[in-house]
Amino acid sequence: MPTNRSERAVGQSESTQARTSQSMSRRALLTVATGAIGALAGCNVPFLGPSSPECSGQQITDLSAPRSGPANAPVSVGIYTDFACPHCRDFFLDVYPAVRKRIPQETAHFVYHDFLLPVSKWSYPVASAAREIQRAQSDRAFWTFAKLAYQNQNEYSFDVLEQITRKVKGDPQAVRRAGEQLPYCRLLKRERERGANRGVEGTPTVFVNEQKLEAPSANELVDAITNAKG
Repeated sequence: MPTNRSERAVGQSESTQARTSQSMSRRALLTVATGAIGALAGCNVPFLGPSSPECSGQQITDLSAPRSGPANAPVSVGIYTDFACPHCRDFFLDVYPAVRKRIPQETAHFVYHDFLLPVSKWSYPVASAAREIQRAQSDRAFWTFAKLAYQNQNEYSFDVLEQITRKVKGDPQAVRRAGEQLPYCRLLKRERERGANRGVEGTPTVFVNEQKLEAPSANELVDAITNAKG
């Protein structure tokens, strides 16, 4: 039976409405997702981020978390971070040095904990390279390497890791191998599990003794350390 003009118009209208509804639904979902991301403090598990690598080959697991400051200080500051998180970069380049300048040296010791979400494909390679610096040299060298790594976060490559290693007088080839082969993979995953068990959900997260702070400002962190000291 031939379709009259009115029926064709209704069909076209319904089809247009359906396409419009689908388009609006996609835009609504995107808006909700974007809003959710923007509402989070710091870096959280990415919706479409890379998966954690499989740990293979020879693994080094007997390395403690890097520390800075006197071990007998009354306040312990545990920092959970991901080398590829831009909020962690801001924390280590702005907040952390400001806090160290504002509190007496004997007040607190700082502990660096890897909590790899991972944010990008460089989360594990950079963390593994940094741990090689710690193992081969010292905790102090690790913290210097970490600062330089965050300064170069937007330029990560194995060549850049070698350049950073030269600045801390390390072995560039050994650090590159650590970044490529991930001999600290199991150690880094264990660190993440321990952080999750402590209640860490994103980075940077800081514990002042047992007080949890998510992406704190310098003022917030200084106040927490001062109050913890008593």
